[in-house]
Amino acid sequence: MVLVECLLMSSGSAHAASPTDFSSATKSIDSAFVATCGAGQSGGNVSQLVARLNIALSLVSEAQAENGTNPAKAAIDLQNATQIAESVAASSPSISQLGSESRQATVATSEETALAIVIAAALIYIFGDRVYRRLWLFVYRGFLVGPSNV
Repeated sequence: MVLVECLLMSSGSAHAASPTDFSSATKSIDSAFVATCGAGQSGGNVSQLVARLNIALSLVSEAQAENGTNPAKAAIDLQNATQIAESVAASSPSISQLGSESRQATVATSEETALAIVIAAALIYIFGDRVYRRLWLFVYRGFLVGPSNV
C-alpha cells in the first residue's frame, strides 16, 4: 500500500514542462549570467560559474528538444537548470568579493613597489657619487699612481 502511494506521489510531481517552466528557467539563467558578469568585472575568476551556466543552458536545450516526446524528463531538466542557475547566482557575490580583494592587494603591492623604486632612485641620486668614489678607492687601494714616462 505504501509503495502504491509513493508511486502516485512521484508520478504526480512529474508533470509536463509548460512555457512557464521554460520562462522561469530562462529568467534564472539570465539573472545568474548578470551576477556572473558583475563578478567578472570585479576581478573574480568566473570560469567555473560560466561552465555551470553552460550546463544549465544545455539542460534547457535538451528540455526543448525532448518536451514533445518526454515532457516529464523535460520538466526535470528545467528544474535542474533552474537549480544550477540559482546556485551560480548565489556563488557570484563571494567570487566578486574575492576578486575585489585580489585587485586591492595587487594595487597595494604596485604602490609599495613604486614607492620603493622612488626611494632607491632618490638615495642613488643623493649618495650615488659618494658611494661610487668610496667603492673605487676601496677597489684600487693597493695601486700606486706615478708618472707614465718613468
